[in-house]
Amino acid sequence: MALGCEPEKLERGKEMAVEAERHKVKRITEEDMEKQAIAAGDTIIRLVEGAFLQLAESQPKEQALFVAQPDKLPTVNSILQRYNATLKRQTFSSEAEAQQYITKAGLVTSDGKTQPTATLQVREGQVNYQRPIEIRRRNCASCDEPSLLDYTSPTLEQLRVYSAQGKPEGLTEGQVRGLWLISFPRQKIIEQITLKTKPSRRGRGGFFGSKPDTAAKQ
Repeated sequence: MALGCEPEKLERGKEMAVEAERHKVKRITEEDMEKQAIAAGDTIIRLVEGAFLQLAESQPKEQALFVAQPDKLPTVNSILQRYNATLKRQTFSSEAEAQQYITKAGLVTSDGKTQPTATLQVREGQVNYQRPIEIRRRNCASCDEPSLLDYTSPTLEQLRVYSAQGKPEGLTEGQVRGLWLISFPRQKIIEQITLKTKPSRRGRGGFFGSKPDTAAKQ
């Protein structure tokens, strides 16, 4: 009788061990925090630049304020609030300054492609995310000439850069004009890793919220 019960005890022991492993708190490293910040930062910037492209194409004037304040985009603001993070833009005075900065900061790969970085600032208790802001090409079917998009611009009119030559004011596609900067509180990054949650792109009505006039008031 005793021998017949033993396998069941062993099986239960294995199940308890597996369950204990599931609940074990993972030691969160600096690398873990920086990876999480890059994932969250990339999601935010994809949302912002996607919204800017949509603004440039459809020209909804009631939404133009988001070019000056991209952190007010409902879908972006939702993620920023989740992390208690701040989003800013920084511009460079010249192309030479931009190249010098991104090279020193590790924002460009060996083959010349830009990349994001995230750095833990222990003293400040923050993880700082950076991504270069590049000139993008806007291929508009209704335009006589393809135009460029400058995501550092504070207005909808300046966002769209037109040129018959394709190089307005010396601007070229892929040229670095500035930086997206996001500061994440370290504790919020840790919370997100612990909860195993990911930033969501789900919003009420897309980039600009449920209703145009409601979003414009935010």
